[in-house]
Amino acid sequence: MNELDVLNRCPRKKDGQERSQIDKSHAHTAKIMMHMFPRQFGLHNVFTSDVNYLETAQRFQDYTLRDEEISKLLKKARNVSADGTPKLPKRLRGLAWTLVQRLQTLHSRCSYTELMKHYCPSELDPNGPTSRITSVGAARRESICQPSKGAIDSAIRPNSEPPANAGNPSRDKSVQSESIVDLATSPSQVSSFCQAVLCRIMPNDFWGEDQIMEHNKAAILRQVDTFIRLRRFESISLHDIMQGLKIADIPWLQPPELRGSQKASQSDTKKRHEIFHELVYFVFDSLLMPLIKSNFYVTESSTHRNQIFYFRHDVWRRIAAPAISVLKRDMFEDVKLAQANSILDTRRLGHSAVRLLPKRSTLRPIMNLRRRQLRRGTGSRKLLGPSINSVLSPIYTALRFEKESNPQILGSTLFSVNDMYTRLKGFKKAIGAGTMKRKLYIAKLDVQAAFDTIPQARLLQLMRSVPSQSKYTIVKHAEVRPGEPAPPVGPRKNAASSSRAVRRWRSSVLPPAQENADFTTRVQKDLAAKQRDTVFIDGVVQRSHETGALLYLMTDHVTRNLVTFGKKYYRQKRGIPQGSVLSSFLCNYFYADLERTHLGFLSGPDCLLMRLTDDFLLITLDKSKAVKFVETMHGGLPDYGVRVSPHKTVVNFEMFLEGGEAVQRAKSGAFPYCGTCIDDETLEITKDTQAGLSTAISNALTIECTRTPGQNFQRKILNAFKIQSHLMFFDTAHNSESTVLESLRYAFHETARKMVAYVRCLAKARRPRASLIIETICRVANVAYFILSSKSRRLRYPDYTCSIRRAQVTR
Repeated sequence: MNELDVLNRCPRKKDGQERSQIDKSHAHTAKIMMHMFPRQFGLHNVFTSDVNYLETAQRFQDYTLRDEEISKLLKKARNVSADGTPKLPKRLRGLAWTLVQRLQTLHSRCSYTELMKHYCPSELDPNGPTSRITSVGAARRESICQPSKGAIDSAIRPNSEPPANAGNPSRDKSVQSESIVDLATSPSQVSSFCQAVLCRIMPNDFWGEDQIMEHNKAAILRQVDTFIRLRRFESISLHDIMQGLKIADIPWLQPPELRGSQKASQSDTKKRHEIFHELVYFVFDSLLMPLIKSNFYVTESSTHRNQIFYFRHDVWRRIAAPAISVLKRDMFEDVKLAQANSILDTRRLGHSAVRLLPKRSTLRPIMNLRRRQLRRGTGSRKLLGPSINSVLSPIYTALRFEKESNPQILGSTLFSVNDMYTRLKGFKKAIGAGTMKRKLYIAKLDVQAAFDTIPQARLLQLMRSVPSQSKYTIVKHAEVRPGEPAPPVGPRKNAASSSRAVRRWRSSVLPPAQENADFTTRVQKDLAAKQRDTVFIDGVVQRSHETGALLYLMTDHVTRNLVTFGKKYYRQKRGIPQGSVLSSFLCNYFYADLERTHLGFLSGPDCLLMRLTDDFLLITLDKSKAVKFVETMHGGLPDYGVRVSPHKTVVNFEMFLEGGEAVQRAKSGAFPYCGTCIDDETLEITKDTQAGLSTAISNALTIECTRTPGQNFQRKILNAFKIQSHLMFFDTAHNSESTVLESLRYAFHETARKMVAYVRCLAKARRPRASLIIETICRVANVAYFILSSKSRRLRYPDYTCSIRRAQVTR
């Protein structure tokens, strides 16, 4: 357990100590009780107290340290007994006090390390029962740090430099594995470890006696297992944990004056539930979660969607050490603590922490620039300041205005995969693809570590030419929309409720011509054009930002981006901050300039160049241009810091690079690009059905436990189809009818897979009945036809046509 844990800070002294030591031991026990039952002592708690969002950005307050709050409580005479010890509520005297002392004793006797070795043996321990240690093979001897998609990735091998333990042959080992996540501890092992610890440190009498104790203890341990197996974005409520627990006959919850089988009053029952709720919350919040944090690095993976992985700290340190050393050497430079504090004290931009995200056999560094950071307030108090991305939001709003005003400056940029639909459709019309028997030559390639290799000086010089105005007047307004309506389920179909309304704040730049226009006029002319069922609320306040000030802030952000590794500060000396709200804009403007400088030969009507951040795609009628494009990019463009990943380059024709190396050739017919497939003869667009096969379908789900599981189930399944219903796959003016029907079949197939996986992930008591599943299938079919052929879709996209019939969808 962490040294800050209250059980470590408040140990129980052994019997036979001096009086002063006994008093200190009693004070420790009382302090632990204040952490366990804060509501009974009148302290801040999750049940009745409000969270101060000036001090935390989390939904609930962190109760690890309560010393200051407890000191204030004990300064009041009514809270202290005659002998100077804290007064205990009547319900917490006697047996409850004894149980907490027993908890202290069991904690001090528990061998956490041995339990960890038994239930979660290390992959790096040569004596472990499940060790998979092998000698470092020839292919893994050297340090390999391959950059990938905006980040420097590092292999799991040790660095090529001699390790610190090189003289110890028993430890000079490395784990051979295809993927980093193979080295993670399984959730079953983590669950077994956590359950074993709780069984050893929690006195059984907390859960009751005899059969009631066995029942409650087993129920709590099942919920511990459920908690550990949660996916990312899933949560468990205290209400769910309390289901099925028997509280009426737990002795320590009973008031002292209650005798025999005397029936408890309503207020007494309420008080018992109140105290037991606090105990259960303490077990999960102050025992289970610190236990996991102290022993495991918990993270998601780039390739496993919402699945969570648990790495032992010693295993993770061995994995992450090479990547961190490469980052410190290539991307960052050391900054002295005094210099870092000086920089942070003179600007609103704070610093960010770097975490490493597994991606197959490599690691990607991720910076969280959305996190609010504690800053000095009045006196010793610290308050949350704005996040780095919040400070940069005026620049983002200004760049978004420039994108809409001068889109041609961004060249072939795609801001989402959906943007390529209009480009492909226009190009197909221009060249007559599908009617003319002319071969199309397609090539795609990927820039290595795009965000991390952009030269800062050249980028900032380019960005000075982007602003078209001397100042930007930014206004804010709120948009309130009704929540998503709940599907009508069951006999009371007209009584279906909807989720809460959604409010979003929007920022926009006022064009010079509209600076004197009122809010109502702007709503009518601009804001409401593509919105419906929306309430617009004027933010009233508007601010003007000088272009020079915005450019200075951007320069400071790029050239003095401070990050922390542990307790040390580093400055990013190369590339742009990944995770910044500006990174996508900066990258797109920079590579658009590259296109104008080096790829001007692709500007003819026989070429279509598209780029989603750093993923280039060229479609052309001229083979020589396709070859020149690949050769130009593979030759490297040092002035733009561009290096191409050879293994990610794909063409649909035979081609060899210098040295005779063959370029990877796509399968005939379907050319993959960013989750889609483009037909190399007709330019028809379909979903890439091979893209997600390596990931379990359940990893893409988020299971919600609500009071209306049937409504929630149907809403999830309907949304599973809606996210696959983009018009690029179902436009019969661009795709043939057979292709559209095949895309529809695949969308139904994926929806069915998600439905089956969702049902299997639900507890048996929450699984929908057969009639609801049949009703959901029928609704998906009807909603599918409505979405694909809706009038609103045709009005928003006049060129869109979907000529399939209802019978082709619903039968």
